[in-house]
Amino acid sequence: MDKNEIDWYADIIPGKSIANLEISKYSHQDIKVLLKKSDNNNFHVRDNGDSFDIYSSDKVNVGEKDLLMKLFFNEQMILNSIMVYITRTPSQYQGKIFGKYGLGDKLKHISELGVLERSITGEEFFLINDDNRCGLEVANGLDVSLQEDPNQNIAIIKVHEFF
Repeated sequence: MDKNEIDWYADIIPGKSIANLEISKYSHQDIKVLLKKSDNNNFHVRDNGDSFDIYSSDKVNVGEKDLLMKLFFNEQMILNSIMVYITRTPSQYQGKIFGKYGLGDKLKHISELGVLERSITGEEFFLINDDNRCGLEVANGLDVSLQEDPNQNIAIIKVHEFF
């Protein structure tokens, strides 16, 4: 696979990449060119200026249920985070975090990869690695702790720069 293509099966690497797209490497213009040369026959791409939305439909009037991926850019218009969403369709992102866990899997299993820390808002969990850094967030849209509901599934995965 070309390093300049979206790979819907590529491993998710916290603090680094989703879909073979490395954060802090690509500009908004680079991504725009990449999306145009990719096979967009089955997808609709919306350019929001500081982000791109990729939908599982080629229709212009798509709904949020069709949202597969969102690419965000910083003030310098450099890619700084990527989110993928569960859709339960064949076009849903298939890559796994370090080849182990992905969309639809149990959130609690990710704790094998590091410490899961719930955000202040309670809607997402940060994966903290051995260096006490976070480059990955997972969520399911609920404001519920893992103790309250240990069977939560992953509905959203976000990779961003380490902090």
